[in-house]
Amino acid sequence: MHKKIFAMLGISVALLCGTNVNAQWHVGIETGANRNYLTTNTSDMPFFEYQPSYGYSAGVSVRYQFPKLSWFGGIQAVPSFVQKNFRIQRSGFYSDLYEQNTNSYLELPVMAQFRFGGKLRKEQCLYGILNLGGYASYWMSGHVKGRTLSPMDVNNSVSYDEAYTFNAAKDRRFQYGGIAGAGLQYMPNQKYVFSIEGRYTPSFSDMQKAYSEEQTPRYNDTYSILLSVQCQLPVLKHNKRKA
Repeated sequence: MHKKIFAMLGISVALLCGTNVNAQWHVGIETGANRNYLTTNTSDMPFFEYQPSYGYSAGVSVRYQFPKLSWFGGIQAVPSFVQKNFRIQRSGFYSDLYEQNTNSYLELPVMAQFRFGGKLRKEQCLYGILNLGGYASYWMSGHVKGRTLSPMDVNNSVSYDEAYTFNAAKDRRFQYGGIAGAGLQYMPNQKYVFSIEGRYTPSFSDMQKAYSEEQTPRYNDTYSILLSVQCQLPVLKHNKRKA
């Protein structure tokens, strides 16, 4: 599944780079690693601890730039595949028990990019960038792996490794949140743009639907380090008709 997604992302970039559109458009690839925290209240769950886990992301970045506004990098969207993982670790007498949750999302971040800095020499430019915006995502799949108490003998444990089964009454698969990122952007010439960015994406929606009056909400807070490269698309040439 993941290989198919990456193949589709690569084909999309190739098609866009081969299309003649206005030169204000940039298209490229963005990829990186993240650390996700599941924010929730465990005061009513003794011997339970939610721990952060690492994941990764990959996407196609599309940016529309306004050339006359040097301080404004433009509007950017990055359709992406993103992992948001976490671990449930038991403590005390149950320290051998755990559950690793691997969750895959299709995500669409949309950001306004602000920048400062300027030319280094000739065509080379170096900018500091600030990205602000929001995202919508779809919880595509999940996988759980861990160890739990044996139902036949509470003194022993059993291991499991399986796909997560969604519950239509409880799981909120469409989610949304905010984006705040800062980094550096380097342009060796007018065609290519290289960026490195630290990005924070807090979720504003509970992972669970409101199925119980006393349920405890759970939110993803994700910190990412991202690398991207973009190319400026060629200008559309219009053939003038003779009057």
